[in-house]
Amino acid sequence: MRFAGHRLARVPYDRGVKAAKLPAWGIVVAASVFSAALLGTSALASRSLRERDAAVREGILVRTGHSLETLLRGTTPAEAGTVLREFLEEHSDVVAGVAVVGPSGVLASAGVETEGGFEVAAALGREWRPAAFGSSRESGSGPGPGLASGGGFMGGRGQGGRGMPQIRLRMRATPAVGRESALSRLVLAGGAAAALALVGLSVVAARGIAERRRREEAEAESQRLATVARAGAGLAHRLRNPLAVVKGTAQLLAERVGEGERERVERIVVASERMETILSRLLDFARPPSPQATSFDLAALCRDVAGRSGGGDVKSPGAVPVRADREHVETILEELVANARAFDPDGTVEVVVRRLGANAVVEVSDRGPGLDLDPASAFEPYVTSRPDGTGLGLAIVRALAVANGGTATLAARPGGGCVASLTLPAAEA
Repeated sequence: MRFAGHRLARVPYDRGVKAAKLPAWGIVVAASVFSAALLGTSALASRSLRERDAAVREGILVRTGHSLETLLRGTTPAEAGTVLREFLEEHSDVVAGVAVVGPSGVLASAGVETEGGFEVAAALGREWRPAAFGSSRESGSGPGPGLASGGGFMGGRGQGGRGMPQIRLRMRATPAVGRESALSRLVLAGGAAAALALVGLSVVAARGIAERRRREEAEAESQRLATVARAGAGLAHRLRNPLAVVKGTAQLLAERVGEGERERVERIVVASERMETILSRLLDFARPPSPQATSFDLAALCRDVAGRSGGGDVKSPGAVPVRADREHVETILEELVANARAFDPDGTVEVVVRRLGANAVVEVSDRGPGLDLDPASAFEPYVTSRPDGTGLGLAIVRALAVANGGTATLAARPGGGCVASLTLPAAEA
């Protein structure tokens, strides 16, 4: 289907509406980027809080271990159990279990199992030499360097080296000291909730902006078409009476003139009838009737229209109910099928009807010359390339489609030809 050709002057769109367009998708993208940054910041803050909690716990246990090392320096391994129990009672708010561990295993313990707990190396007194180095040594019997001057509980750095102490203090922290504060989890959960909320709000805002823009464009288009229609309707009213006089006079002359002149007079009558058709369609475009919506099967209506228009291949998975004005939809389908057949008279017009989400779609396809202009321009008033066209058929199609809550579009068909699509609100089956 081609709709190129002569066109009259066009009333421009409201430029203010176009200038006011906002990138709705850009809002969602910007919100997503900001949300990702917010979530990342929350994760970093949460990690910092956890590391702070871990440092605080380690500091508490280090100080506790230092105190225990000081007590054990003045005791013997035999007295260690009593010292550990007393220490545990005194520090029950910090540790739930303590143990002195040597190369051969646990030397003394008190409280809960300490396996896997926090450990520090300790340098104790001479009484702990056998425990520090095991029951036997590969060579020599002296304490070796560094035993008595280990430099405190951290004197065990480099343990395992020759002559260095092997005593470690192991502590199991109480639940109050061992768990992380709720603040780190709260920061992360709050950041995630804020990020999701921001993305959700941006989606809602983008939809609102898109809907507002659609309404503004529809209103601007409606005002533009109304201006064109009023001008055309006024002209049509002023021409109908003079045209009726011309047509009537020509019909009378056709009965009185001779054979040689009758053909010319009859051409006047035919031209007058064509002008009447154009004026009638112009008035239909200027005053489209208000839709009276009902529910009906769009597929059945397509088969009916295709059958009356010379046949066509109608494909549908079954009934496709819609909610619209049946007469309006019938007018639209007749126009689309007529256009397809006009530009592809020897081919088969294909009509496909289907449900697509909340809408019903009809596609009328032909193998004609195809489009040679912007598809949207074909719906402008007075644009046509058909010798017998008025340039108002597709304009009426779009006006009726919009009045029923739908849309009408044109697109090039792969392999040649054109596809005219009509979208209408679907109804419940």
